[in-house]
Amino acid sequence: MRADALERRNRIIDTACELFRLNPETVPLEIIAEKADVGIATLYRNFPDRGSLLHACGARLFVRAIELQHSVLENFDDDPGGQWLRYVDSLVDMGLGSLVAAFAPDDLTLLPPDVMDLRQRTSKLGDTILAEAKRHGLVEASIRHDTFIIGLLTVSRPPVPGVLSLEPNITANLVEIFLSGLRNGTLRPLRY
Repeated sequence: MRADALERRNRIIDTACELFRLNPETVPLEIIAEKADVGIATLYRNFPDRGSLLHACGARLFVRAIELQHSVLENFDDDPGGQWLRYVDSLVDMGLGSLVAAFAPDDLTLLPPDVMDLRQRTSKLGDTILAEAKRHGLVEASIRHDTFIIGLLTVSRPPVPGVLSLEPNITANLVEIFLSGLRNGTLRPLRY
């Protein structure tokens, strides 16, 4: 792919990721093309449908998460608490709650092979980070990586506008409550 074509493709993906973070179901592809400063035909040449663009956004999210995970692991022992918070905050800032909800199928085995591979790599690195967090007393020993990710996805999903008018910092507050729960573990036996 030519450098200018690759730059346009990346601009489309970056723009789509940002707009999908805000409202993945209703952002028209024409708006994405306009904000990315490309024609709609260029968008469709790169991504024939919304699904293919969402998968590209998923792949981009996983690549960014893997880069973050390597950086966090390299620096974890120097500042465990700071690196743990940087990891969590960066995942939230990437739009984890909204983007995963937008691109993940009901059955994760239906992810395209390249996105599935990135997901598995992210999960392995996430297991390592969680083990380090446990070793440093930041996460209770019984917490599983899937529990951490699903919980973070849940508390970081964009709230409905009415909730934001009542509590503008609700996402940050919920993440803090969630992190406190991760440190302490469950207080009662789970009934599920």
